[in-house]
Order: sequence, then C-alpha cells, then structure tokens
Amino acid sequence: MKETIKQLLIRSVGLILATFFGGTAVGAVAGSWWMGSLIGVGSAFAVVLTTIGVAVAWKGSLEVSDLQNAFRAAVAKSDSEAVEDALKVTQDGNFDFDDVVYDGDDDLYDDEPDTVK
Repeated sequence: MKETIKQLLIRSVGLILATFFGGTAVGAVAGSWWMGSLIGVGSAFAVVLTTIGVAVAWKGSLEVSDLQNAFRAAVAKSDSEAVEDALKVTQDGNFDFDDVVYDGDDDLYDDEPDTVK
C-alpha cells in the first residue's frame, strides 16, 4: 500500500508538470491562463481516474501496474506538442534541440538528427 501511495503522488506531480503549461498556453489565448491550466490538468486526471476506475471494476483490486498504465494513458492522450517532444527525448535518451524545435535557421537545423553532415 505504501508503494502504491508513493507512486500515485510522484506520478501526479509529473502529470501536473506535463500538462499545466500546455493548458496555460491554450488558456492565454482564450482569456484566462489560470483556467486553461486547470482544465489541462483536470482533463489529464480525468483520464487517470477513468483508467484506475476501470482497472478496479475489472479486477477488483488496484496494483502499481494499474497506476503506471493509468498515468501512461493520460500522457499518451495529451494533445500537447511539448509532451510529444518530451516523450521522444525520454524514449531515445538523447536530448538535441533539433528534436524539440525548429528555429527557422536551415544552416543549423538537422532534419535527420541521427546522421552526420
């Protein structure tokens, strides 16, 4: 039980960090950056709670693997380009600014980051 609570708290902090700023950008356009942030975080946690609810209803128990799957589903469902870029960096383990953003400078941009020029 202690490990389940620990995983829930750690992953919740990560999900808030992953979704808060994307919601801020959307909310700023709509007129309220704070409400946009809350909606971004709230919609991500709605996915988490739905996935956990389905796991408990299906199996009658809650395991750490269920929490992992719930938070992974919430991150994967996120529409944020920043989350998509962060997942790419996390999966390959190599951070390169070209993986994240194109700055408009064709001389510096590497459209094939795994090749040597």
